[in-house]
Amino acid sequence: MPEPLTDEMLCTRGVTVLEENLGPVEALRFLSLISRQPFDYQLWRQQRFSGMSLAEILTQAQVRSYKK
Repeated sequence: MPEPLTDEMLCTRGVTVLEENLGPVEALRFLSLISRQPFDYQLWRQQRFSGMSLAEILTQAQVRSYKK
């Protein structure tokens, strides 16, 4: 299993992914939008994972960690 990322490593990787997929201007725009809007983690979690079993969530997490 890969080592957990530090907060700094996670932020760096996240910004890199955003820049690669959106470009630098849209990545900064996205980060600005996210930082200004209230975020309800519980609501997001329910919306994102409501149709998935725990096994499905874990499988997706494992698949994504092995792709790196």
